[in-house]
Amino acid sequence: MHVVFEVLAFFIGFRYFLWLRKKRGDAIKTPNRTWIIIGAIIGALIGSRLIGGLENPTQITKENNLLFYFYQNKTVLGGFLGGLTGVEIVKKIIKEKGASGDLFVYPIILALIIGRMGCFSMGIYEETYGTVTTLPWGMNLGDGLIRHPVSLYEIIFLWVL
Repeated sequence: MHVVFEVLAFFIGFRYFLWLRKKRGDAIKTPNRTWIIIGAIIGALIGSRLIGGLENPTQITKENNLLFYFYQNKTVLGGFLGGLTGVEIVKKIIKEKGASGDLFVYPIILALIIGRMGCFSMGIYEETYGTVTTLPWGMNLGDGLIRHPVSLYEIIFLWVL
């Protein structure tokens, strides 16, 4: 289910971006916007895998295939950092001075909500579950322990935001 929600998050988030761009207009010309999006995608892919792989440094030394190790690890924080870096590098290259992120704010929030639904659907098999709790809203996420549903916390936070 995680992969399904992840694909839906990208698809729906991007369609929402396109709708907002059409409705509100865009101060950035289409060729520059395209390059900015390409920079964001490549940067997010690299950043997500790099930071995801570096989360567990002791595991790196045990791996036979480092490329596969980094490929199979990912993190949304690394995706954001890498995406931002990719955007800024591309903007320097194409000499774009205007703010380029405003149209992405709400689509990213929507995509995060959808993506976190995928994380929640995986329970303890997705490493975004919370610590053990005795609070009444704690949930059994698949290992028999009552845990904080941190994916739901993030979804609630994003809706409020």
